[in-house]
Amino acid sequence: MAHHNLSGVFCAMCPQELIDLILGKIILADKETLKSCALVARSFRPTSQKMIFSDLTILPPGRDNIPALQRLTDVLSGSSHLALYVRTLHLIQPGFYKPCVWMQSDILPAILPVLTNLKSLNVRIYNWNYFHSNCEQAIYTLIARSSLASIELKDACLQTNARLLSFLRCLPASLQSASFLDVFAGHMSYRNDPKSELHKLRLVSLHLDSYAPALFQWAIRVVDPTCLRHLHTMIKENTINVVQQLLDGAVYVETYHLFFGSIFSHPENLDLQKMQGLRTLEISVRLNWEEIEEVAGQGQHNPLNDAMRTLETAPHSVEHLVLNLNICNPDDLSHFMGFASFEHLGDRPALQDVVVRIVSDYDYSALQHGIRYLEAVFHRLHERGVLMAIAVRPPSQEED
Repeated sequence: MAHHNLSGVFCAMCPQELIDLILGKIILADKETLKSCALVARSFRPTSQKMIFSDLTILPPGRDNIPALQRLTDVLSGSSHLALYVRTLHLIQPGFYKPCVWMQSDILPAILPVLTNLKSLNVRIYNWNYFHSNCEQAIYTLIARSSLASIELKDACLQTNARLLSFLRCLPASLQSASFLDVFAGHMSYRNDPKSELHKLRLVSLHLDSYAPALFQWAIRVVDPTCLRHLHTMIKENTINVVQQLLDGAVYVETYHLFFGSIFSHPENLDLQKMQGLRTLEISVRLNWEEIEEVAGQGQHNPLNDAMRTLETAPHSVEHLVLNLNICNPDDLSHFMGFASFEHLGDRPALQDVVVRIVSDYDYSALQHGIRYLEAVFHRLHERGVLMAIAVRPPSQEED
């Protein structure tokens, strides 16, 4: 009883701003602590509830059941103000190859309309064929909300381009950031339909790490490249032309991450010369000589050729360069020899640092050997003190 009185005295004397500041130090993922704080005193409750419901997941792995979904519905309907606190929503299919409860339930269409202040939506649904029709339509309606500023579509297999385009048509003009990771769709080309595209998107950030060519073609026609400041694209043999069109217009992009998603031989490389606003360039390449095919009449193709030819076209405004190398054998680093790009890097006065990240299954001593080899290859940068080589081991091995 005495403890309760002391707590009441503290809350009465402590400014609400200080209480909010203290609660703000709690990480959003620590829901249990936030729930406890909400019960401390009336002054703790509003801020604790805002933080609890600001980031909502439907439904977390292990809780994919009708009772959990129904409880969420009851909470949001009984205390309607809680729905207004939801700023970020995650829609997750826990298992790739089996439907989850919320995808085939008519409960979700009753939840989504009340999330009127949603800012960010993350959708991780592999098989869209498992959807209840009303559930899928409720998601499209949610995407079209004018409050939405950021969207991420990840690990999605939409089977047909028509389904992908249904998703894309809903994106609101207010959107600032769009991310598409490991998205699969049909192989048909995208067709520009003026009846279904009423506005262009003035995105600040665009992430296209996808296997759907139609997605890249959509970006060319819908996204205003002059508004982009952050860009990430995968490059494949069937997307190199549309990616180049996007880069030609992305003159104000400050950060560009280029990922070479497959080994291919192409007569032309990407050209970055028009990206005069570029300050940070990140290039990712996967090296595995056992999987590299021989190009007819040309012998074994070196995947670094495409990356390094592109690097040579980078504007001299680049201040930070990052090379991500996923290697199966540190000896593969010997293929760095002979690239003129590395020598030219030493002639770039704006360049402040070069970071080389190595991801490998090999032991740490082998990676250290690879780092020493890289320092020899980048000797001019090493002398200037701008080279930083980092060995990164896969998370699974770090845990072991």
